[in-house]
Amino acid sequence: MRLTPELPRISVSVKATIVRDGAVLLLSYDDEAGFHYNLPGGKAQVGEDLRQAVRRKVAQETGLQVVARRLLCVAEYVPESWQNEFGDVQKVQFNFLAEQVDDAEPRMPEPPDPIQVGFEWVPLDRLADVYLLPRIKCLEKALTYVSADDVRDPISRAVGEVMGRT
Repeated sequence: MRLTPELPRISVSVKATIVRDGAVLLLSYDDEAGFHYNLPGGKAQVGEDLRQAVRRKVAQETGLQVVARRLLCVAEYVPESWQNEFGDVQKVQFNFLAEQVDDAEPRMPEPPDPIQVGFEWVPLDRLADVYLLPRIKCLEKALTYVSADDVRDPISRAVGEVMGRT
């Protein structure tokens, strides 16, 4: 007899919001959901911290080198709330503002993702007009608070100081 309830299976993923000249980098896809955009990112691996996952996934998907800075927002997907539209696994997604550390241009991944059709720098004021999956309503609001002077939010800065990672 099990004394503790079984823990739910929850997928943890990261997304990177890379802003350049007032536009955000989006990956474009064409699959069973139709033509849509995604931010670069994906699932974190066991033992990998979230900022490491951002660096790894952005490099894999775009070839760009970035540093994850400010946590912009957290989005969650609970299958029952969405009638299992995106599968039956509960998900939590951490969306970071990421700073590009070089002046490289994005490139398609090797090997290519068969459903990815390209990249696009979408002006921030058009972000609400594109079909972005998953539907991250908190992202547009969070981007209004981005400061060029300090891209790290106070909580991330405090946690970094406590952990010795400033």
